Amino acid sequence: MIQGLTEFLPVSSSGHIVLFANLLKTDINIAFAAMLHLGTLAAVFIFAIYSIIRALKNIKIIFNLFISTLPAALIGITFENKIEQTFSNIELLPIFFCTTSLLLMLSSSKNGEKTLEQMSFIDALFIGIFQALAILPGISRSGSTIAGALLLGFRREDSLSYSFLLALPVTAGAGLMKISEMRMSQIHLALTAFVVGIIALFILKKSVLTGKLKLFSYYCLLAGFLSFLVR
Repeated sequence: MIQGLTEFLPVSSSGHIVLFANLLKTDINIAFAAMLHLGTLAAVFIFAIYSIIRALKNIKIIFNLFISTLPAALIGITFENKIEQTFSNIELLPIFFCTTSLLLMLSSSKNGEKTLEQMSFIDALFIGIFQALAILPGISRSGSTIAGALLLGFRREDSLSYSFLLALPVTAGAGLMKISEMRMSQIHLALTAFVVGIIALFILKKSVLTGKLKLFSYYCLLAGFLSFLVR
């Protein structure tokens, strides 16, 4: 339930997995997390349907999405083993949570005028680098991509839409990479993640459009402090 709720809220689901695994003294099952990724994929698809149609009408948006996806894909493939090791190491988790908090704090009140149609190659690459940082536990994917777009001067609505679009290949990839290890007996996990994902995406949308990302910044600070105590 916690994984599904934090998957798309700007508080890092991966960071919570590491934190609670250490609190409960249990091992992290990457395949288990991948099943939840596939459940939340369906949820984000529903929220992104308008953005998908918009992108299909403009080849530039699709090209920029490809550029934004490259950094995370290249780093994920090149350093897969080392990245998975960070999921069993809580030492750096406080820093990662605080990084998310800082990004949300800096971008919370931003609301520029640029649209997705005006996004440049450099803009797309910049947002892609922010997304690549979110491979690390404690750094939120949605939080970093939305913050990156807002800091570049994009409208809140467009920053949110771009984050939704980016979530589709990243979330699908995270699940498909471990699909061979999944069991149909765990399908209820995907269904639960879908329902909770819908709730989380609704909260995220309201928070971004009303300029209240700062609230999640405080939460990430608290999570960082808690992870520091349990190191």
